[in-house]
Amino acid sequence: MTWNRTEGVLVAPTLDPEAVAAHLDAAAVVARLEWYPGTEHLLSVSILSDGAGRVGTNRDGQVAPGPAIAELADGLGTAFDADVLMEGVYPEGRHTLEPDAEGAADPAAVDDGIPGVVEDDVHDARTVVLTAMSMRQAPLQASLLRRDVTVTEQPVGEETRLLLVTTGTGHELGVHGWDPDAYPVLRLQVDDEDRTATLLPGPEASEGEPEGVAVFSWAMHSRFVFGDGGTSGGSSGGSSGGSSGGSAPSASDPVRALAHDLLGDGDDAALFAAAIPGAEPEAVVASFARPGAEGLAAFIAALGLPAAVTEVLEGRAEPESLPSAVVHHPERLDRAAAASAKIVLSSGAQAVRAAPATPWVGRATVAAACAVAAGLVVRWLLRRAQR
Repeated sequence: MTWNRTEGVLVAPTLDPEAVAAHLDAAAVVARLEWYPGTEHLLSVSILSDGAGRVGTNRDGQVAPGPAIAELADGLGTAFDADVLMEGVYPEGRHTLEPDAEGAADPAAVDDGIPGVVEDDVHDARTVVLTAMSMRQAPLQASLLRRDVTVTEQPVGEETRLLLVTTGTGHELGVHGWDPDAYPVLRLQVDDEDRTATLLPGPEASEGEPEGVAVFSWAMHSRFVFGDGGTSGGSSGGSSGGSSGGSAPSASDPVRALAHDLLGDGDDAALFAAAIPGAEPEAVVASFARPGAEGLAAFIAALGLPAAVTEVLEGRAEPESLPSAVVHHPERLDRAAAASAKIVLSSGAQAVRAAPATPWVGRATVAAACAVAAGLVVRWLLRRAQR
């Protein structure tokens, strides 16, 4: 039988994850719960389901079809006075969450090719982005984000990508809206409440297509439920590590093995590792099981990035301390575009010096660079006018 992962969320004024886990365990349901400390009223629930919409349950040490998803959701809603949102389930609307006025963020409009900007004067965030973006776009990033952007080249495997760094409150480096040549985009961010990694594999990620997108948080707590009355573990973990909630599965425990395979973080770990040349997949998986700053540091090392990235994210070093770092300050857009054009022309001049015996090749290279620079200026000015 083929099993799938179905995700949902419980919303209520108060929720105790351990009580929800006990309820699911008593019903022999195989599941995983995830939540942020202090916001347990929003509880993520992932379950196994078959093609007929039935929930995976533990029956004599094997995963077998149980009640319908809607029946499980109704039982959870009644037991905990909660709204339950799952695929094919329509909640009764018992509760409405009020927006948090303090630190509330309104996403700015995202134009094609322009990273999204979030207004936030509360969280002191430090953001590092690893991207295939061209160096010539860096001055424009600083101007469009209206804050300093520190840039340095970073070898990954046999490739060279860019590290973009921003710090402080206010406009943070966005997740969506990158130019097509910037992907894949790996975004690492640390603030007072969370440590996260986000992978955007291509432009379709900005268009609402989640395939290939990976997200992980070292602040989130996790709890596996194996539907066996607690005899196989399932204790609450201190982070969202894929092994939280019990030891690693073994071949002799098919329920645990299937739960970790479909409800764990293995797929996300594989996506992160595949996107960064030279990354160590097993080390990426292991980093998910480690808590907080320790886990993020292990993740960065597993990707082959220097320890200096961790130091910047944790606030122990300034972005400009990165090797060969260049700081781009926010300028008027026309000046930023001119700086971008200068970078393109500089690249063309280097090509000329590399081939002095064939001056026509050099002239053609510089001419092409000028054309690219002009096109870049026009494109970004048009985008700015459309904002």
